[in-house]
Amino acid sequence: MPTLLFACTLFLSSALLFAVQPMISKMVLPLLGGSPGVWNACMCFFQAGLLAGYAYAHLLAKRLAWTTQAALHASLLLLAFLFLPPALGHAAPPADGSPVWWLLGLLAFSVGLPFFVLSATAPLVQHWFSRTRHPDARNPYFLYAASNAGSLLALLGYPLVIEPQWDLGQQGLAWSAGFMLLGLALAACFAAAYRQRSDDNGAPATEAEAPAVSGRLRLQWLALSFLPSSLLLGVTTFITTDLASTPLLWVIPLALYLTTFILVFARRPPLPHEWTRRALPHLLILIALLSLLHIASVWLLALHLAGFFVITMVSHGELAARRPPPAHLTEFYLYMSLGGVLGGIFNALLAPAIFSGVYEYPLMLAASCLLAGQATAGRRALALDGLLPALLLGALVLLALGSDALRSLLAKGGQAGIVLAVLAFAGLAALLLSFSSRPLRFALGIAACLGFAMVRQVQGALEMERSFFGIYKVIPVEEGRRTALLHGTTVHGVASRDPAHYRLPMSYYAPQGPFGQLLSADAAGGLARIGVVGLGVGALSCYARPGQAWTFHEIDPLVERLARDTRHFRYLEACGQNTSVVIGDARLTLEQVPDGGYDLLVLDAYSSDSIPLHLMSREALALYLRKLSPQGLLAFHVTNRHLDLMPVLARLAGDAGLAGLQQRFRPADELRRQGDASATDVVLLSRDPANLALLLPGGAWQPLEGVPGTPLWTDSYSNILGVIRWR
Repeated sequence: MPTLLFACTLFLSSALLFAVQPMISKMVLPLLGGSPGVWNACMCFFQAGLLAGYAYAHLLAKRLAWTTQAALHASLLLLAFLFLPPALGHAAPPADGSPVWWLLGLLAFSVGLPFFVLSATAPLVQHWFSRTRHPDARNPYFLYAASNAGSLLALLGYPLVIEPQWDLGQQGLAWSAGFMLLGLALAACFAAAYRQRSDDNGAPATEAEAPAVSGRLRLQWLALSFLPSSLLLGVTTFITTDLASTPLLWVIPLALYLTTFILVFARRPPLPHEWTRRALPHLLILIALLSLLHIASVWLLALHLAGFFVITMVSHGELAARRPPPAHLTEFYLYMSLGGVLGGIFNALLAPAIFSGVYEYPLMLAASCLLAGQATAGRRALALDGLLPALLLGALVLLALGSDALRSLLAKGGQAGIVLAVLAFAGLAALLLSFSSRPLRFALGIAACLGFAMVRQVQGALEMERSFFGIYKVIPVEEGRRTALLHGTTVHGVASRDPAHYRLPMSYYAPQGPFGQLLSADAAGGLARIGVVGLGVGALSCYARPGQAWTFHEIDPLVERLARDTRHFRYLEACGQNTSVVIGDARLTLEQVPDGGYDLLVLDAYSSDSIPLHLMSREALALYLRKLSPQGLLAFHVTNRHLDLMPVLARLAGDAGLAGLQQRFRPADELRRQGDASATDVVLLSRDPANLALLLPGGAWQPLEGVPGTPLWTDSYSNILGVIRWR
């Protein structure tokens, strides 16, 4: 019997299974924007589909004869052909409230059955193989490595090969062809296994000898699957919140996740389990210490990915060590999948309802400490496990209370102060490392550091709320003289608490900055109808003048509620009498605007520091141009810590034949110190260069310059790596 046939079938099924995930998720982007919550909800659906497929395979393997299994699975496979190629249709999400249940229902209707059939393939084919007379039938788990290799190749191939070469329609047709090929491969696998089945009933001779699976072992399978699944969504949210929600960044953590399965289930694991166990405490300590420093860097994201990889390697290594005999293979995969689904449900559904912040990620980081070391008995040791981390937390609190004096001491101390700080962190690292031999003590110690860091981040917040689209925090700034709205880690607007300045735009929208220059009386003389994508705190509304009509397009109802909360912000109350707010993703709500309906359209949509990439594509630009009057202007706000998006807009402008200006505004030191103005990057586009002439004198605005080789971004293609600022 050709083992290669089974391996190739599993490879193909898993490749199809994991290629459809970023493909369908990308189809969702124009409907729900680029929030990390979109990917998390999609992942929750895919994990649930995987669980359903594994449960179905388990029931088939335990309850039905060979021929009945084949007949039922073939019927479902043929029925799934009716849902090809995958497409979402034209359904619109709800305008208010969380769209998560709408999204799950849409995915179930559009791709649910094909995904379910694919999910059942891996355990079912391995089950067939384990019931044959093949020499490797007693250990079919090596086929799991082939399955995960197909998953990994599909995930990496999607953003690097599939997405750049084919649009979504072509991708759907190619995927459908692969699905049909899989049907033929499954038939060949079943025929080969049936011919060499171990007995007439398809049951292995050794099944009666297989030891029973204990309840304790099942709970271990669940826990060891739950932890990396939750961390997968947690670290994905972490890296996409401040970069961009795009398939490339979605698949990196998932690719690492699958790589760990390939490594730990290989016949000869290339990375010894003990090595990853030893590396685990060091990475967790480094992550905990840097969280105390509030460092923001692309390289910090790489550290979190490395930590996720090692934690997942240890978790899945423990799973591999606890795998049962082949008689319980489908049950093992069923519990693994159930643990994964529970992790997805915790992050995508429960955590947003329970927590006002993204607390699930540090919580799982702390829980992963339980994988380090060996627990030992002893009442005294157990008492110390609680006491020592409590003392550590107390020390951190005392340092925080004296933080101003400490900063002053370090500043006056010069190099001696730096040495003192380094020694303090080295001592803290050594203390945490000494905890690592006791799993509970280590977990509580890391939890103390991560929890303290998170409390410091929300300390003094006037309000903190969470929606499907992110975490919002209202904080006082400038000693309480102003209020700021933060989405994730990024300021989305600042307002004065002084009644005399309720109408004064600040931060990115200051009169001295690009928006103030654009919307001044001279430059904005012919702009009667103005649309803005992204509400923020409503600061731009205070540039409205008599005779103008302003419309804000905002995806999140919570943002409008916060902007209208007069305890914190007064822009809409003081200036927004002639403005309206339309709730929904701009790609959908702008379709309802009459063609030529705006003289100026401002693109100011952000998810934390991440700009929704589906709003910066060739197709999106074509939509904006349809909604602009012949003399209309397009303004893109592209301020970003990590991405340089001006070359992307230059390439889009060149493709559309548009004239463009750019400005990298850097406020004077006095304005920056007072908080009146912030660094702001804006690109201005127009069909006619003459429409931009009023802004050229003075030198603040410069002609838009492209970078040779910059690719054209479309709904089907974007290149994040090419625009990241690696610093």
